[in-house]
Amino acid sequence: MDMTVGEVREALRRKIELRWSEHQAEMLRSPAAELFSRAGEIAAAQLCYEQLTEYLDCYAIEDLEYLLRFEDPLAVVCDQWASRQEFDPSHEFKEMLAELQDEQTLERDYPLDVDWTPERSGPFLC
Repeated sequence: MDMTVGEVREALRRKIELRWSEHQAEMLRSPAAELFSRAGEIAAAQLCYEQLTEYLDCYAIEDLEYLLRFEDPLAVVCDQWASRQEFDPSHEFKEMLAELQDEQTLERDYPLDVDWTPERSGPFLC
């Protein structure tokens, strides 16, 4: 059956909204600690949901038709998006901490702990 562009978009939007409702219901049943541990996954799912409902006009109709073949196109896109977001931030975090210390400009933006005094025991080798 040939579908018009509008029909493809509407069919995908309905499918995505149904799966998003199910996803939200699952999240609401989860303990708060689990939600915190899954914050990245939840944010990625929210982004995918928004892209596939609010911005369908931005994507090629062939790509949207392809997604319609899946029972849960939201899960397909979310899983693929998440796999592209995986990286080890430890190097960037270490650089950021070093820059904070090197620049020492945050004292005017954040309150200082008046009871803390640095101990100068020698260089660290970490």
